Amino acid sequence: MSKSLRNFIIGIGIVSILFALYGVFKGGEFIDALSGIVIGASLIGAVLIEQNKNKKAK
Repeated sequence: MSKSLRNFIIGIGIVSILFALYGVFKGGEFIDALSGIVIGASLIGAVLIEQNKNKKAK
């Protein structure tokens, strides 16, 4: 995975989490924002796990 793609996916994850939290602060229900938080965290986690696998393989 190229560095630019990795940064792009992490950026999408961060934006997803931020918009979910923004929705909660604007008066939305937390349960509605939970999916955005989970999606963002899973994107970031997948990239970090893949990065660790590549480091261990070298």
